[in-house]
Amino acid sequence: MIILYVHALAATGVVRNVRILAAELVARGLAVELVTALPGGEGVTGVPHHALLAGPNPSRPREKLQAIAALRRHLRSRGQATLISAGNHGHGTAWAASQGLRDVRRIYRISNDIMRNAAGAPSGGLGRLSRTAMARLLARDADHLVLVSPTLADTPAFAGAARAGKVAVIPNGIDADAARFLADGPVPHRWMGRQPPVILAIGRLAPQKNFATLLAAFALLRRERPARLIILGESRDRACDSLRAQAKALGMADDLDLPGTVDNVFPWLAHADAFVLPSWWEGSPNVLLEAMAVDVPIVASRSAGNAVDLLDDGRCGLLVDPADAAAMADALARQLDLATAIRPGDRIDHFGLEALSDAWVRLLR
Repeated sequence: MIILYVHALAATGVVRNVRILAAELVARGLAVELVTALPGGEGVTGVPHHALLAGPNPSRPREKLQAIAALRRHLRSRGQATLISAGNHGHGTAWAASQGLRDVRRIYRISNDIMRNAAGAPSGGLGRLSRTAMARLLARDADHLVLVSPTLADTPAFAGAARAGKVAVIPNGIDADAARFLADGPVPHRWMGRQPPVILAIGRLAPQKNFATLLAAFALLRRERPARLIILGESRDRACDSLRAQAKALGMADDLDLPGTVDNVFPWLAHADAFVLPSWWEGSPNVLLEAMAVDVPIVASRSAGNAVDLLDDGRCGLLVDPADAAAMADALARQLDLATAIRPGDRIDHFGLEALSDAWVRLLR
């Protein structure tokens, strides 16, 4: 039995990757169960979904403790199993719940950058120390670490596991045909399909995603030409209010929309005039693969995980310094201009699901 664990089936890139992985493993004849701390969300056809808790707890630490106890009980009931902790936010729960359970093989999928070395990134000294300590703990405990990008292999905490042969790099993949099928539909927003052009960004409204710099770049862009900006993503800690206040201070609040999360991002990507990924750090950004699949002009930060590789070092999209709002504005202007725009073309064909599925099956078997 393979148990895929994430904290919740939220509308995030990690969860979309989990759904893809679950479906691929089931298609290869493996027994898979999707386990989450919280109920709800979109599951995967043919894959049982077990929620450990009845609902969220107002106290996040207490919710995590409840999830640890419930996951431990669940693992004991399953006997021999492979536990795949699929996203960084769930690793602590998976580690604590599985300690001492000899029948449980533990695989931690490292989905995001731990070091956060980009100049200007809000990594935080104390936070970095705690992330490094957790990374070392996982590396010692794991039967295997799966890194979603070769860039993550430079993490010093993983060096010992790499020497022991316990590290594999398995980048994310996507079914491009399925993406194009899902993109076929009505225009999802009143701004799209008309002038002025629309720039789309997707991601949690968190410091990692660097939307504050994006707003500064968008304000510079609008001095040269009209445009609109839509950011799709979950908001916590009043991040949405903060971005709206920044947009108002920059004088472009009427050209910014924050609709929240959506289940299907592909119609939004297909009808956008450009897509931007300004993140300070990533692992292997699934949303970038999604944008490539529908051939929208892309601007991405060089520090966004393996964006440089995905975009073939700028040949299939423009790459910028995430701290440079002026360079980001210039790149967006170029991608909105039909005469200068660079599209991904068939680059997505290098990142299909077959290689991803093969690599995971080899590891699991």
